[in-house]
Amino acid sequence: MSLVDRSRVDRGPGGRSEVSTVSVTCVLDALAHQVPDTELAAGAAVATGRYRAVCGQVIVPAPMVEPDGQPCDECAAALRSRHPRRRRSRPLRRLLP
Repeated sequence: MSLVDRSRVDRGPGGRSEVSTVSVTCVLDALAHQVPDTELAAGAAVATGRYRAVCGQVIVPAPMVEPDGQPCDECAAALRSRHPRRRRSRPLRRLLP
């Protein structure tokens, strides 16, 4: 399990932070799925060892010493549909004297 995906914290309406995801590699399919941090906390509370990824699959995490697997395409698509990228209006320009 890798905690490198903390960039998924998005600000919703009113500046509230939405759920962030954590990349967790599943031992069953060797894919790195995106699991909401709230799901990880809930799973730890009941000690099942299984978590539901944003793609809907219930995963069994690989040991933390294992590198992340290939990203799950379904998780990536689910995150894109929930959090579409905002377009920049124009690049910043450096003012020259």
